[in-house]
Amino acid sequence: MYRFRFILILCWFLLASTTSGGINQTNTELYNECPECGTKYSNDIKFCGKDGTELVSTQKGLICPKCKKAGVSGEKFCREDGEKLVTIKEIIADEQKLLENKRKASKHLKEGNKYSDNKELDKALEEYEKAIALYSDLPELQYNIGWLYGKIGAQEKAIEHLRKYCNLAPDAKNKSKAITRIVILQGILDKKNELIQKYEQRNVVMKEALPGIKEKCDMVLIPAGTFIMGINDIKVEQRPSHEVYLKPFYIDRYEVTNAQYYEFLDYIKRTGDHSKCHKDEPWNEDHTPLNWEDDYYNYPEYPVIRVDWYDAYAYAAWAGKRLPTEAEWEKAARGTDERRWPWGDEWSFEKCNIGDPKSVGSYEEGKSVYGCYDMAGSVGEWCADWGDMLYYSRSPKNNPKGSEKGEKKIIRGGSRFANIGILLRCTARKAMNPNLGNIGVGFRCAK
Repeated sequence: MYRFRFILILCWFLLASTTSGGINQTNTELYNECPECGTKYSNDIKFCGKDGTELVSTQKGLICPKCKKAGVSGEKFCREDGEKLVTIKEIIADEQKLLENKRKASKHLKEGNKYSDNKELDKALEEYEKAIALYSDLPELQYNIGWLYGKIGAQEKAIEHLRKYCNLAPDAKNKSKAITRIVILQGILDKKNELIQKYEQRNVVMKEALPGIKEKCDMVLIPAGTFIMGINDIKVEQRPSHEVYLKPFYIDRYEVTNAQYYEFLDYIKRTGDHSKCHKDEPWNEDHTPLNWEDDYYNYPEYPVIRVDWYDAYAYAAWAGKRLPTEAEWEKAARGTDERRWPWGDEWSFEKCNIGDPKSVGSYEEGKSVYGCYDMAGSVGEWCADWGDMLYYSRSPKNNPKGSEKGEKKIIRGGSRFANIGILLRCTARKAMNPNLGNIGVGFRCAK
């Protein structure tokens, strides 16, 4: 009797479950689920009994795509890593896509290697980046793109990819080589970041100093008239002494300073505007002085140095000026009384900058008769003329501009490295390749 009653109760329970449509959430069979309220039904029921929404099928045995562990029925996220569980079909489809991407990535890697071997680095990088976008877990790919980024100066990206290579291939033979490269690149990157911070500080210093320097650094008028150029001395390039007539012109009272040149360089970097540059300047000229990171360039009123002739030409044109001719420079320094030094005929170390660098205009007693400072000592100054050392023998009497062509450009005024007065006379001449910058050479402008 009890056994018969138990069977009747069990049948009634199963019938009630089927009639009501609801199923136990621990059921491991296939079931349908209402996307609105989440109520679960047996898979033969198509619509929700509560809100009439069409049901969607839910398959048992969902798997974590990351750890590949099966989830418990009814779970949507993996208990291990929180990944959303997916069906086996979805995993198979993802793995097939991954294999296809790996195949394509390997093809781009091979193409990139070919370009790299041919030194076509831009094309090689393009292929490597395509491969990375498809499948990034190829050790050779991470190694090669890391090495390439290092070659082109992208240290941060190079380090990132080389570190990933070490993680992907911990037992690789060239892992130690990759680690050494990472250390070197990190050192370069640290120095670069230090320089960036230094430049940011320099930027503040220069911008604060610039208004006062601009107000101070005016131009002086050199009146029209004749003067004696050159000297009949042992230096053949300074002979003969001859009379020259010049039209009136303006010339800078001081040499161009670091702050003034910084403003020009900032403009070039921001705009890329080379419209004022000389037509023959080198194709890769960016007008940054050699060793621009040196502490010397943190002093706003020091004369700018290590600029080549094309840098000086471009700055002058950008400022609405030009480089002075050799004759203009000598008249501004010498006046009309044939004096040997800007201040007179007696040599004095105390009237010019010889030795340590100083701000422009530091020697009041050393200025010329027209009020131009540092025309002896401080830095040598680029002029517009080609460096013809025998030009005086055939120079025109009116407004001479030098030879029409040559290999070097004229520099006047000596520098702070000269240790004898004869090298700093107003008549002293030298020439240098226009592509070179020198620690003892700067410039001033004319108009």
